[in-house]
Amino acid sequence: MAVNASEFLRKGVGKSPARVYLVHGKEEGQKHAVLQRLRDELVVDEFDRAHLDAQETDVSAILAEAMSIPAFSPRRVVMVRGVQHLKGTDADVLTDAIPRLPESTSLILYTHAESEEEDRKGASVPAKLLSAVEKHGVVIECKPLTTAGFEGWLLSRLQEAGKNMTRDALERFTFLTAASTAAAEPELQKLMLYVGERSTIEREDVEAVVSRTVEAQVFKLVDAIAMRDAASAMRYLQDVLSSGGRAEAIVPRLMVLIARQFRLLWQMRLQSEYGEAAAQWFPSDPNLAQLLSRQPFLKRNLSEQAQRLSLKELKTVFDRLHQADRVLKGIDEGDSDPRRVIERLVVDLCGVK
Repeated sequence: MAVNASEFLRKGVGKSPARVYLVHGKEEGQKHAVLQRLRDELVVDEFDRAHLDAQETDVSAILAEAMSIPAFSPRRVVMVRGVQHLKGTDADVLTDAIPRLPESTSLILYTHAESEEEDRKGASVPAKLLSAVEKHGVVIECKPLTTAGFEGWLLSRLQEAGKNMTRDALERFTFLTAASTAAAEPELQKLMLYVGERSTIEREDVEAVVSRTVEAQVFKLVDAIAMRDAASAMRYLQDVLSSGGRAEAIVPRLMVLIARQFRLLWQMRLQSEYGEAAAQWFPSDPNLAQLLSRQPFLKRNLSEQAQRLSLKELKTVFDRLHQADRVLKGIDEGDSDPRRVIERLVVDLCGVK
């Protein structure tokens, strides 16, 4: 059977645990919550519990653990991280073994984003493995939450802690954490500590404590670029670059996010000029219609940004992004130092006319 994460978190494991679970999807925060629920409900002695990594463990060793009979507990729980890395013969061997798993085993397979690109696209599970788990166990999909779904999760967490949040604060918190439970959970813990015994969380509390996700920082950066405000754009850029990590790691990810934001503005501009018919030209990722169905609060800000740029100017923006990407990768001649590449790019984009 297949369920979404929200449904599983409501119902839990139930009276009859499955022999195999597969937890996958883009929403890492939900995935963490599902895995924690499985661990909590399938409590076993440490001798009957194993945690393996699919990249570091041979499939025969995974099956040896899964086929073993529990020694001190009713069930043996075997968790396998990064199952998307099982390819070819290894995936086939594991798939073929699933119907033969002992009733006393709960094999928990889950994907894990090892890179920014995997995190953005979602880690792909071999189709045969997915089908086998759906037939013989439970597939739990962790999809990105809609705004309403994220707010429901947030309000539930606040209620558990005996807190509430003003509407203004809730909307700001949702924006700053990009409606991601993975980003929101640690920020919520910081908020709880900050307000102490006070029951209501205000917008001022959110502004004082909550860290901006890179996505939220990029939104402000692109907003400054669209306004041709080079000074503000460079200030926002330096905030991102100084947030931690090496420029070599941050800049490629940052350029992807900047390009993504401008693709959304291009779609918004098309929609404003051609109406609903423009949706046929939208790419699958990022897709403006899908994004706004999940996070409708973004529409006003995206629309305001898009109105500042013509389609001709957006074409020039994409040309400059492409040129900077080629220099960064060493394909074209030029100074390929990541920090200087992104700084030149931001200045160039602010001058687009």
